[in-house]
Amino acid sequence: SKQWYQRRVRGKNEGCPALSKTPDKTLQAKQKNLKRSVKAMDLSSDKFDLCNQTLTELWNICPDNLAACQDSSRKFTPETYKFFEDAIEQLEPDSGVEKEYYLTNETAFVWRSLRLLARQSVPYFQHIQNTKNLTLTDNLQNIIMLIGKEYKKENGME
Repeated sequence: SKQWYQRRVRGKNEGCPALSKTPDKTLQAKQKNLKRSVKAMDLSSDKFDLCNQTLTELWNICPDNLAACQDSSRKFTPETYKFFEDAIEQLEPDSGVEKEYYLTNETAFVWRSLRLLARQSVPYFQHIQNTKNLTLTDNLQNIIMLIGKEYKKENGME
């Protein structure tokens, strides 16, 4: 059995290809053709080539991309009062709208309202912390009423 093992090991050793093999020239040529040539970017010009026509067109629309992002036409969040205008009208006692039809009872409106308040009017969240015993809908109604009162004071409507 020892002889069998030695013959097996010798057979495997002789049958295995050498580890230090010279690279195949055709394989190297194929790999070389697969690589893309990299263009040097001309930083002195206002136009950039991003190697993709669509991306290049988008990138070169405006020479100053940061200014384009900060442009007032790129702001899509509504003003706080304009967003809550309908809800403020509904919450006024003389509006005649029943509580079950308030916008503040719609979960999508509540979610969008909280997102807007978190983005633009963070101090209102302190009001929510001070009234922990109220539900989220009741807190939101109180905040909307505060926004309406503040807007009326600022614009002399009261």
